[in-house]
Amino acid sequence: MKGLYWIVSAVSLGGLLFGFDTGVISGCEEAIQREFSLSPFWHGLVVAGALLGTVFGALAAGRLCDRFGRKPTLVWMGVLFFVSAAGCALTPAGAAGPHVLGWMRFVGGIAIGGVSVAVPMYIAEIAPSHLRGRLVLVNQFCIVLGIVVSYVSNYLVARHLPCSGAVIWRSMLGVECIPALMYLAALAFVPESPHQKSVEASVPLFTRRNLRPVLLCFTVAFFSQLSGVNAVNYYAPRIFKMIFGDTSELVPLAGTIGVGVVNLVFTVAAFFVIDHFGRKPLLVSGCAAMAAMHALVAWQVSLGEACTPWIAMAGVYGFIAAVAFSASAVIWVFISEIFPADVRAKGQSFGGTVHWVMCMLVSWLFPVAVSRTGTTAFAFFAAMMLLEMVLAIVFMPETKGRSIVGMNG
Repeated sequence: MKGLYWIVSAVSLGGLLFGFDTGVISGCEEAIQREFSLSPFWHGLVVAGALLGTVFGALAAGRLCDRFGRKPTLVWMGVLFFVSAAGCALTPAGAAGPHVLGWMRFVGGIAIGGVSVAVPMYIAEIAPSHLRGRLVLVNQFCIVLGIVVSYVSNYLVARHLPCSGAVIWRSMLGVECIPALMYLAALAFVPESPHQKSVEASVPLFTRRNLRPVLLCFTVAFFSQLSGVNAVNYYAPRIFKMIFGDTSELVPLAGTIGVGVVNLVFTVAAFFVIDHFGRKPLLVSGCAAMAAMHALVAWQVSLGEACTPWIAMAGVYGFIAAVAFSASAVIWVFISEIFPADVRAKGQSFGGTVHWVMCMLVSWLFPVAVSRTGTTAFAFFAAMMLLEMVLAIVFMPETKGRSIVGMNG
């Protein structure tokens, strides 16, 4: 059993890189916009460059896992993480800068999309059914831990690096080279998935037999991003600046660390209950809480200068607590459980692709929406969570404790 936990922890370092890459841009995005004088539209596109890559990474990961194996796919993703971080750190100044940065973020996005598919699938295949929820959730814990580490790293770099802002944001992005090398070293001691040899890569996913799991997968992945979770992760300093006004640059960064800590605490809480209460109750209750928290933030933002910052901040933190305890904990566990073994890689890839397409669109358009009215953005997220709650109550099955043989029919 100790060997199992070690393997899960080593593979889940891919989740830590996923989280680090997701969170690190939040401390850089405003400096990038200032240096290259980007409009909100093009600024959102550069930030979303990684997210465009995640779509390609998620699309390719299923095929790569079936053809070459889970472990080789993860190794290549680790290499891409390193290349992306090093390339971002070496982004040139001038007109070429946004293009180089966008492409390097795109490469990192391919790696994020790849590990988002391969890591939970690998863990689900090696885990006993009574521990599967918890062990797959180790990956989510590492994702959140990576976000926290990126926030702390950004804060320390901004506070202690005696350099210009242009050097600081490049340093923030370059730090990711360190965990990327650690991940590649850990993978050297990880075996291939025991399910690998039984997989028939030629079996199609989109058949009548697989209609139900495909629809369930699409719904969970689609709404996971309409929660607004990555809008908060990517733009947390901007949101706190909108709430607190123009204060010290360190105040939004410090508030962002709080986001990461809350996320981490409630991900740990989900770890202890997901195999007891099940996937459906967590998602339904979490959607209700997320809707309430978004409504609270929308109300406070609508007050303008009369906004009470601490109430709005409580709404942001409350939302992060709810999403960590529910949607973020459930999505990868649920998707890894509902497909038969012969199409699991393709199904996981499909779910990852839907997830990342929606993440890209939300993160790209969020700065535009906030520049017009922050109230509308948060009210929209609240409405989407109420809709997901209804759909989960009516259509979502419970997969706790079941063998990962799929949910056909």
